[in-house]
Amino acid sequence: MKLKTLIVLAVFCICTFPKHALAHENTLKSETKVLEDDKVEFDESVIKVRLKKLNSSLDIRYTPEVEKFLKVYIKSYRGTSEQLLGRATMYFQYFDEALLKYNLPLELKMISVIESSLNPNAVSPAGAIGLWQFMPGTAKLMGLDFNRVVDERRDPKKSADAAARYFVKLYSIFNDWNLALAAYNCGPNRVLSAIDAAGGEKDFWAIRKYLPRETQNYIPKLIAISYVFNYYTKHQLKPTFPELDLQITDMTSLYNKVNLKDLSNKLGVPYDVMRVLNPMYRQGVIPASDNAMNIILPTRYMNNFKNSLPRPDAKIFNNSEEVTLNTALNETSYAEMYYTVAKGESLQSIADKTSIPINLLKLWNGLSSFSVNEGQIIKLYILSNMPAVASMPVAALHPLTEQFVKVESMMEDGDFIIASLASLNNEDTTHVITNNEFIYHRLSSKESITDVANQYTGVTVQSIIELNGISKNKMPKPGDLIKIKPLN
Repeated sequence: MKLKTLIVLAVFCICTFPKHALAHENTLKSETKVLEDDKVEFDESVIKVRLKKLNSSLDIRYTPEVEKFLKVYIKSYRGTSEQLLGRATMYFQYFDEALLKYNLPLELKMISVIESSLNPNAVSPAGAIGLWQFMPGTAKLMGLDFNRVVDERRDPKKSADAAARYFVKLYSIFNDWNLALAAYNCGPNRVLSAIDAAGGEKDFWAIRKYLPRETQNYIPKLIAISYVFNYYTKHQLKPTFPELDLQITDMTSLYNKVNLKDLSNKLGVPYDVMRVLNPMYRQGVIPASDNAMNIILPTRYMNNFKNSLPRPDAKIFNNSEEVTLNTALNETSYAEMYYTVAKGESLQSIADKTSIPINLLKLWNGLSSFSVNEGQIIKLYILSNMPAVASMPVAALHPLTEQFVKVESMMEDGDFIIASLASLNNEDTTHVITNNEFIYHRLSSKESITDVANQYTGVTVQSIIELNGISKNKMPKPGDLIKIKPLN
C-alpha cells in the first residue's frame, strides 16, 4: 500500500463520480479553500479530552503530527472532509460487515479513508488500486482477481473482505494495532526492520523515526480522521451526501453475463449511477462466472431486477416469456421521515427495524456515537410508495412496527394486516401473516410454489395456484403475499 502525500489529500480524484452523484456540484478548488484560523473552533484541550473518549484499539496520542492533520481536516480542507463524510454512506456498510465477520475493530474502516479517500478508482503512483489500495502482489496473496474485465480491488465488498483478512494476518505478526497498520502501509518487513533499529522496541511511537516518511505520518493521520468522523458536528462540518440512489443500495450475486448498459436501459437506472456503484467491472460488463459476481443497485430497483431473473416456478407453466417489469417502482421517490426513539431502543435496533444500515442513520443524523436516548428524533429516508409511508402522515410514524398498513399486493380491498417496515423493505424476509379470513405467506426470491406448499400441512401446489389465480401470465414475485389457506 502506498499512502498519498498530504498535498494529494486536497486533490483526490472525484471525476470518477457522475456530476449528479454528489450533492452540491462544488469543484475541488472551492472545496479546498483554506479558511482563516479564527473562523473555525479548534480547542486543543477539548480535542484531547474527546480523543481519550474514543473507544479505540489504537494507542492514541496527541502529538504535533496528529495536531497537524487535525487542522488539515477541520480547518484547511473542510470541503474535502465533508465529501469524505458523505461518501462514507456508500461504503461503510460493506466495511463493517467484513470487519465484524473477522471480529476486528470497526475503526479499521478508516484505513480506506486515508488510503483512497473512499474512491474505488484511486490509483497511486506505485500502482496500488482501489478503496484499500492493494498492490498487485498483495491483492493476489489475498485472493483478489484483476484483469481487463474485472478488478476486484475496486469491489467494495470483496476488497473489504480481503483487507480484513490482511489485517488479521498483520495483527498475528505484531499483536499491536499501531504496528499492524503501519505494516499495512509499508509492509511487515520494514516494520520489523524498524523494530530492530530501535533496539527491539515494539511501539509505533518509539520506532516511528526508523519508518519511511509516509508511514511515520500514517497513524497520526488515522487518529485525526477517526476523530473527525466521530466529532465532525462539533466543528460544524456538514457531510456532502451523494444522491440517495448511491446511499440506499442493495447487493446481490450473479453467475451469468450481464451488460450494465443493457441492464440500465431495462431497469431505468441511470447508467452513470450503475457504473459508480459497480466500479469493479472495467468495461461495464459482468462476466459469466462459476463464482458469484457482485452487483450493487439502488434499493428501489432491486426488486425489479430480481423479478427479471428466471423464477424456479417458471417450469410449472413452461413459461419462457420475458418478465414484464413494474416500471412504476422505478419512479418512486424517497420520503424524509422522522422516528421517535422508544424506551429500550438503540440505533442498532432501529437500523434492524427499518433495514437501513446503522452508519447511514449515524451520518444522516450527525450523531457522534451509536448511542440514542428515549424521545430522540431520528431522521430516515424511506421509499415514498411504501404502504407505511403512503398511508400515514409523518407524525404517525411512531413506532413503525405498530402501524397498520395496507398491503396492496394480492390483498382484497379492506384487508389490513400488521407488518413491520423491515418486512416490507426486505423481499427476502419470509413472513407469515393473518387477517380475518386467510393465512398469507411472503414469498422470498429463492422460494418456489412447491417450497411454500411443503411448509404448510394440508396445502398443495394446486390449492395455492387456484386460491391465488396463478397462471403463466400471473406469476407471484419475490415479496408478494400469497394466500395459503382459509383461517379456521
